[in-house]
Amino acid sequence: MAVNNDDTDALIRELKELIVEECDVDVTADEISNDEYLLGSETRLGLDSLDALTIALAVKDRYGKHIDSGNETRLALTSVAHLAAFITDDRIADAAD
Repeated sequence: MAVNNDDTDALIRELKELIVEECDVDVTADEISNDEYLLGSETRLGLDSLDALTIALAVKDRYGKHIDSGNETRLALTSVAHLAAFITDDRIADAAD
């Protein structure tokens, strides 16, 4: 079962809102680019490891997708686009089972 663009766009919007709400950043969801780096003091958002944990827990609660400390899952927190792909890849795998 493929995830269509409308579903992906909606998920990306939800993830941006999640970041704004959970991490208390001084930007709106609309101001977050899909591909901008999320973590690190050099980034515009300046999210740190506590923010990463907060996002990971919220993603687990809302989407049932566990983000652990492995390289593949850490890459999911690189950007909103990566995070959406990480979540939808799992949804596609679940649908195939």
